[in-house]
Amino acid sequence: MLRAESAMTPRPILALLAEGAAPAPNPLLDALPILLVFAVAYFLLIRPMGKEEKERRKRLDAIKKGDEVVVGGIVGRVSNWEDPIIGTVEIADKVKVRVLKKDVTDTLEAARAKANAGKGQGKDAKTPAKGEKAAAKGA
Repeated sequence: MLRAESAMTPRPILALLAEGAAPAPNPLLDALPILLVFAVAYFLLIRPMGKEEKERRKRLDAIKKGDEVVVGGIVGRVSNWEDPIIGTVEIADKVKVRVLKKDVTDTLEAARAKANAGKGQGKDAKTPAKGEKAAAKGA
């Protein structure tokens, strides 16, 4: 009988709430999936593109007279590269075009290597140009 009375006695409301309350979630754990997505995107997308751009910049800074370059899909040979902003590229016999150095896509050798890598032939494979094919047949 004593026991039945104790069950009936009211307990403080805070004690009742504390019994059924779940622990507060950690806000860091809620943000963890978003942080992981950003980390993966950085290491798989942003960082490799930055490295590739740095290497391309280095190749373009090393261009000198006589090098073959690609400018907007047009291949030519550098005839003047002295000006800091504008260079001259010969795209055919006695046809010279002035181009902005920032618009030079890449060196021809690097562009070929990149194209061959995209075809699955490897980065070191070199595809001969049309003139090189004719010279090889004639030799």
